[in-house]
Amino acid sequence: MDKYSNTKEFFSKNSENYAKSQSHAKDRDLDILMEMLSPQAGMIGLDAATGSGFTAIRLAKKIGKVYALDMVDNMLLETAKLAEENGLHNVFPVKGYVDSMPFENEKFDIVTCRRAAHHFDDKDEFASEAFRVLKANGMIGIDDMTVPDSIINDLNEVERIRDHSHMYAASTDGWIRILSRAGFTGLKYKVYSRRVSFEQWLYPVEINSPEGKKSLEYFQNARDEFLSSIQWDGKSFQKSWVVITGVKEIQ
Repeated sequence: MDKYSNTKEFFSKNSENYAKSQSHAKDRDLDILMEMLSPQAGMIGLDAATGSGFTAIRLAKKIGKVYALDMVDNMLLETAKLAEENGLHNVFPVKGYVDSMPFENEKFDIVTCRRAAHHFDDKDEFASEAFRVLKANGMIGIDDMTVPDSIINDLNEVERIRDHSHMYAASTDGWIRILSRAGFTGLKYKVYSRRVSFEQWLYPVEINSPEGKKSLEYFQNARDEFLSSIQWDGKSFQKSWVVITGVKEIQ
């Protein structure tokens, strides 16, 4: 059985909704990712698990070429559509998996992955593949949902209720361990948080769907430590993303 069958089903069904997501398109974490990577003209980039292509498009406006990798055909179609709408001809959608990338060694100056890694079954394999396809002194930039280690299991539990394709999100410390094991050095990170309503968090899942109802029930009965940490007030909470970068430093 394909371990990513749930992910393919979820995103094939919701590709158009994600393409309309203002949070994915314009949230501050995308600005932070670009600032930390400082992409330059002439570079070649890879956006892994590109989704609707928002990160790939932002990169393509700054560098020479961007390969947009995703395993879902509908998401690649949305990426191609977005590139066309922006008048960009340097974005190349590619179908493939993040844990077995269809690229030769040392091809890219930058590898990005934004708001997708919680769908990865094996983050260590992804990080190793990113290290492999990066040139010497190339940079990786990860941007994904996060909470502290003490409540990461709570977050993952409710995220799996909302979306069965959710594998697991990692804490900031977890990402430091993952990237360090892959060989990355010079790790730097920033955590971005903003308040989201329950409905905003749930999107594109319908509030009256079984997943929506079960998710709300989870929040209403969750551990005090979890609710206090995310500042749940019955209608909204603080959602956080970690943006972390590292370098493939070759001595």
